[in-house]
Amino acid sequence: MAYAEWMGKRLPTTAEWELAASAGASTPDGKDDPAYRERILNWYSAAGTGSLADVGSTPRYYWGVYDLHGLVWEWVEDFNSALVTGESRNNSDLDLKLFCGTGSVGASQFDDYTAFVRFAFRSGLEGNYTVPNLGFRCARDASVGSATTQKS
Repeated sequence: MAYAEWMGKRLPTTAEWELAASAGASTPDGKDDPAYRERILNWYSAAGTGSLADVGSTPRYYWGVYDLHGLVWEWVEDFNSALVTGESRNNSDLDLKLFCGTGSVGASQFDDYTAFVRFAFRSGLEGNYTVPNLGFRCARDASVGSATTQKS
């Protein structure tokens, strides 16, 4: 967050990131595209190689954004906003190191497994966590009255 602020930007919210990440190659909502889902699931299920792909090496999506899937998991500003406690099959155990996909209970599309995985991952994070494939991107608000398009 400090780096983003230093750059005059901020981390995206979960809602902003998910909106951008749901875009397909040619439409703002690619979740019903089997190729879109397969590409994301393939990345989620692949064993780590120890090195990251080059920035810009994954497909560019509808909004003109690269690397939303296939490079790193990304921090969002409200990463711990999901209301998840314990493990959903045994909610009497409030071990906060356990997490599950219940954080996506308000999801609009219940068959979007990849979104559930992202919510589960984020709900298990703490602000001081770091792993080799956890990164971030900076976001900025569009200027009021500017001539920028949604794809900027």
